[in-house]
Formats: sequence, structure tokens, C-alpha cells
Amino acid sequence: MAATLQVPIVWFCRNNGFAISTQTKDQYRGDGIASRAPGYGMHSIRVDGNDLFAVYEATQYARDLAIRDCTPVMVEAMTYRIGHHSTSD
Repeated sequence: MAATLQVPIVWFCRNNGFAISTQTKDQYRGDGIASRAPGYGMHSIRVDGNDLFAVYEATQYARDLAIRDCTPVMVEAMTYRIGHHSTSD
């Protein structure tokens, strides 16, 4: 809907390889979320979520792109799961 309405928004996904308590490889096929964004009419950027400077630059670029093209942009930050998602894990 954001792409259809040309909403300049940045979606940020912290991908730690888990969908709550199940590894993402058991939840869906593919190499992540960023590769799905073009199918929804969005630009996408994948970045090393453990690199503060890379995340800053990617987010800044995504913001500029969203404003310039009046379109949503998906940023997927690949990182590690440091702790539990909830008390049920």
C-alpha cells in the first residue's frame, strides 16, 4: 500500500535469523526480507547490522531515496540474536 500511495517511508528490519523462536530458514525460502521488497514496488538495501557506520550510511541513503523518489524503502540489517525474544524462548 505504501508503494501504491507513494509514501516516502523507510521500513527497517533487524534480521537476526530468527522468527520469534524458530530459525528463519525454517519459516521461509530465500535469502532474507530485502529481496522481497521489489515485488511490492519498494527499493531495498541490505546492510551489516553489526557495523554502526554501515547502518548509519544505509539509513541515510534510504531516507534520501525515499524523499527524492517519494517511495518506500526497506532496510534489512543482518545481525545476530543476542538474547531471547520473550520469556517463552
